[in-house]
Amino acid sequence: MSESASGTVIASVDFSDHGERILREALLIARAADRSLHIIHVAGGEPILAGYDKEDLSNFTRNARAGELTKEHARVRELAAKLTTTTGVDVHPLVLMGPTAETLLEAIEELHATHIVLGTHGHGGMHHLLFGSVAEEVVRRSQVPVVLVPVVKR
Repeated sequence: MSESASGTVIASVDFSDHGERILREALLIARAADRSLHIIHVAGGEPILAGYDKEDLSNFTRNARAGELTKEHARVRELAAKLTTTTGVDVHPLVLMGPTAETLLEAIEELHATHIVLGTHGHGGMHHLLFGSVAEEVVRRSQVPVVLVPVVKR
């Protein structure tokens, strides 16, 4: 990255089958704008009553969740290292916890991002009404350009 370039491009990944398409778009923007790339995986937060569940306790213990987070961070680190080596773009891994849209919006500010790339699942109206849309929330509230990559299942 040149000295005159500032900011970064963010690619939000969730380890779905479509992450490659999201990364490809983010890399195109990072190269064209002479920016670094932050690969961000927003991990779900821990349950409200961590360690308690009437079913199987091991699914919600802090140790089990810590192990999952360690694995998720390792995946993002490996991906960033591979992309840095193969593309020449300076790629940084980041795993964050919290509500996805809000966490991504905070990352945009904290990292001085110039663009964010994320997938959109294209669910129907009822799903959107009941659960909302991370992509829509980011588009609505972001102060930087948002690139949406359709990840509709076929």
